[in-house]
Amino acid sequence: MRTEERPQARSAFQAELVARARAVIPGGTTNSASLPAGLEFLVERGEGAHLIDVDGRRYLDFVLGGGPLVLGHADPRLRAVVERSAALGGHHYALHRRTVELAERIAGYVPSAEMVRFTGSGSEATFHALRLARAVTGRAGIVKFDGAYHGHHDLAVWSFEHSPTRSPAPFPESAGVQAGVAGDLVVLPFNDAGAVTELLAAQPDRFAAVICEPFQRALAPVPGFLEALRRACDASGTVLVFDEVVTGFRFAAGGAQERYGVVPDLTTLGKALAGGLPLAALAGRRRLLEHLGPGGQEPSSFHCGTFNGYLLGVECAHATLDILVEQGGLARLEELGLLVREALRRACADAGVPARVTAEGGVFQLWFTDRPVRTAADIRASDQALLAAYHRLLLEAGVYKLATKGYVGLAHHEGHVEELAEATRWALAQLPER
Repeated sequence: MRTEERPQARSAFQAELVARARAVIPGGTTNSASLPAGLEFLVERGEGAHLIDVDGRRYLDFVLGGGPLVLGHADPRLRAVVERSAALGGHHYALHRRTVELAERIAGYVPSAEMVRFTGSGSEATFHALRLARAVTGRAGIVKFDGAYHGHHDLAVWSFEHSPTRSPAPFPESAGVQAGVAGDLVVLPFNDAGAVTELLAAQPDRFAAVICEPFQRALAPVPGFLEALRRACDASGTVLVFDEVVTGFRFAAGGAQERYGVVPDLTTLGKALAGGLPLAALAGRRRLLEHLGPGGQEPSSFHCGTFNGYLLGVECAHATLDILVEQGGLARLEELGLLVREALRRACADAGVPARVTAEGGVFQLWFTDRPVRTAADIRASDQALLAAYHRLLLEAGVYKLATKGYVGLAHHEGHVEELAEATRWALAQLPER
């Protein structure tokens, strides 16, 4: 935005659409993330790095569909792939040769991926990973980390980033979760290697799985943490699951496990995998994946899904991986992420506002604090009111970003980074003196 520009009022047409949405859609103008009251908008289309609402207002987009749109909106290369694939039927409910080739390709990129099974979403992938671990080990216990997000199913909907911390007791994010799940869960602080090591050593036969985002939301692992998870799981016979729905094909061709040099037993993949089409995967060790039926090893862990490995998503995944891995896209994402980190740091420093900014693999976030941010508790201790006010002002300035984290994509360029920095300087100048 130009700093002399002021936010524009929503049209009567858009206001009417917002009211209609609230009448028929629970949550109103969202199917996932919420928008600030009074700034809700409905999308007309996406173009590259921008969303355009029904009033024609353009928003510089750092949400990118929640992460999948790593190439940006309406990328012409993916549009051509969709057209060609649709002409072949798009979805067949039978295994297509290109699905086999994609599984082989993932196995070649991802260190843990000896076998691959496709799913429709990241939530499905993490659910099946945990159920598979329980089936094979015969154990019920699961360890997750405070602040991590692994989807919306009953085994995952606990202790999110902004929930009241109750480690090691899980905090439920939803009513209606099946009875008994809480008793099978232990929630530990991210980056606390000692807590995991002590728990698994004290109860070596209790836990089927430790599930971890190796780069949790926007928190980097401290040196030695992921290595400690690997050792503790090996010693107790616990399955180590890396949720790489965000980091897969964004941090490296082999994801965060390649970047950090720690290989899990199971890996969940999604978001960037198919460049915006719904496609996810569960990958991992053959000794585990062979228990997925039908006709697999006993004990069998049932897995099925109407759109698993459907051609439209598979072909878009091939095209996206071509761009990211074979044509230098991953390096460009890293470059853009670092540019955003430095631009936001400078903007906050110029405004005299203490802030910490992280960025890896095109994922970035800032917190208003002068202390290191390594755990969800550190996030909660930062200035959450200032964070909310800042993001509201960003949206007023025409920059669409969620308060949890931001994504850069290959449709972004240096001018967009400067636009974000300028909007940040403007937003911080609007806030009352602290």
